[in-house]
Amino acid sequence: MHRYRCRYRCDRYRKICRSLTVLLASAACVLLASAADCQAASGLVQMQTAEKTELDISKGDITIGTSRISGTTPQGQQVTEVNRDGYHITGETDTYSITIEAGVTTEILLDNVNISQVDTDAHALEIEDASEGDVTVVLKGSNVLKGGSHCAGLEKGCNQTTCVRGGSDCDCGTLIIRCERYREEGHICDEDCGTLIATGVNGGAGIGGGDGRKANRIQIQGGLITASGGYGGAGIGGGYFCEGSNIQITGGQVTAVAGEGNKALGGVDGSESNSINGDCIVEAGSLGGVTVYKGLVLGGNAGTIHGAVTVNKDAVTGILKDVKLTREDGGRLILPQGVAWTVQNTLRVPEETSSNSSISSGRTDGGTVYGGKEDEEVKETRLVQPEDGDDEDAQAPFAKGIYGQTLNQLEVTDQAIEGGVPGTWSWAAEEDPDKTYPIVNGTTSYTRVFTPEDSTRQEVRVKILPEMSYLETDKKVKILSPTEPDGANGWYKGNIVLEAPDGYQAFHSKSVGWVEELVVADDGGSGDYEYYLREAGTNLTTGVKTIRLNIDSLPPIVDSVTVMHVSGGMRIRAKAKDDTSRTEQVSGTRHFYCLVQPKSSIKTMGRAALIKNEDTKDNAVGEFTYTDLEEGKSYQLFVVAADKAGNLSEVSVQTFIAQ
Repeated sequence: MHRYRCRYRCDRYRKICRSLTVLLASAACVLLASAADCQAASGLVQMQTAEKTELDISKGDITIGTSRISGTTPQGQQVTEVNRDGYHITGETDTYSITIEAGVTTEILLDNVNISQVDTDAHALEIEDASEGDVTVVLKGSNVLKGGSHCAGLEKGCNQTTCVRGGSDCDCGTLIIRCERYREEGHICDEDCGTLIATGVNGGAGIGGGDGRKANRIQIQGGLITASGGYGGAGIGGGYFCEGSNIQITGGQVTAVAGEGNKALGGVDGSESNSINGDCIVEAGSLGGVTVYKGLVLGGNAGTIHGAVTVNKDAVTGILKDVKLTREDGGRLILPQGVAWTVQNTLRVPEETSSNSSISSGRTDGGTVYGGKEDEEVKETRLVQPEDGDDEDAQAPFAKGIYGQTLNQLEVTDQAIEGGVPGTWSWAAEEDPDKTYPIVNGTTSYTRVFTPEDSTRQEVRVKILPEMSYLETDKKVKILSPTEPDGANGWYKGNIVLEAPDGYQAFHSKSVGWVEELVVADDGGSGDYEYYLREAGTNLTTGVKTIRLNIDSLPPIVDSVTVMHVSGGMRIRAKAKDDTSRTEQVSGTRHFYCLVQPKSSIKTMGRAALIKNEDTKDNAVGEFTYTDLEEGKSYQLFVVAADKAGNLSEVSVQTFIAQ
């Protein structure tokens, strides 16, 4: 009784507070100069009165359902009551996860949340597959979501067929991602906006579908976002070799990095209705089903401005800092005098700068744009350009290496500096020099910085797209167990364990990291099994290798049994088909077993008993003739089929009368 009375009083108190805030907002509107200001004030009051439930992920799993939630406050109190205003989540963990159950519509504020499940098979933040609810994720501070094996970083799968083909019939809800300052009038994301790093593993997208899951209805409206897919997963979009559709980017600074075999943004063939349309910067090496209406899109060392775009932050090296960029008809950039110009909308570095502006500029073959300072006392530092003639120092920057190496291990040739200005080249501070190259398609570029010894001179920054190769070796995995095929005719009927060669580790999209032993589950069926090898001492990685595995654990199916009268007896013809629900590559039907007994003699018959019965006939064609049956007598017929791997079908049973 007291609990319900308390809840009633609390609700009544909230209503009174809301009424007061509306009155205050109305009073403020009277004093403001315009209706637009009035609306802004009302919106501000509404934002201030929204009270989200505070939850701490470091204290346990968080599950948000339609009628009940499960979570713990920063003070250690358990929470079960749903809050229509949403949830304010903080904390760091490598143990717990956030789950949004199907059908939930809510808003979540991620406030410096760090969830890393890379050593597990659990998700970091998951909206349950094909949920009809709309979920808004608001970013505050620095947030990291790293999914476990086969999971996306921020998982939002939508595997309904209707969602990918003509999405009007799609029941899936929308995932919206935005920064905390999204509602500020004229806001353009800068370094003060909330950030999100979302990483998928082994088939998971950075943001979107998990392993084998399509993605649909994702909107990014703001924030500084980096999304990287695992093997086969998109940066933002579909999971393992899957489509991603109806993905819209209208704001923010977004970097999408593809896992091998998928697209950075969108997904593989079949992806559709994806768009970039707003004051946004998008860096994506590959696009799947994407139409660009407005925005600044980068790929490698080149960028293209679509429409009239306003940006004010250098999220990616090569974008001018704190400069508004717009485009006239015909493709000419309108920039401060002497900064840069374009050819066919591609960003370029100017050949000359104006006399009243000192700009630190440089150019690679890709035409990267570099920002500069306006301090006339700063001396200019310039690169020697490859187009300048036969000067042996005029060479473009170059880097090459083998997958698995770190940036510091790459072989780098840096570009020469005009006038031989002394200084040093190094990787930019934002790069991780100890990060190893994963198994990717080599579309990620990295920034080199020249720092002059003379502190009055400007630094020079260039982007390099390393030329990566794979480790060449004839080493291969071998079958560790079973030591011999456990089926017939060289076929396996269950899991197979593969062993990496000495000094190597192996990896596959369904394995958890690099391991000495790979387990191949029989649910994958037969075929060419793909894997990679990594040299343990150096981390150098091979390209994809294959091993042929003949696995068939599914028995055949007796498709039909026909009984017909022939001269002098009865003829039985049996047909079977293979179970191809997992793979088309099966062992094939090899043998049939047939037993005919008077109906009164046998009631039931198992497979093993049928095969061992001395009256059972068998052959490979499934045709049997009986000439000793008593006319008019009722008989029971049992048929079993076997495939080449030795799997036995269920017993087919029927009754017939001899003629």
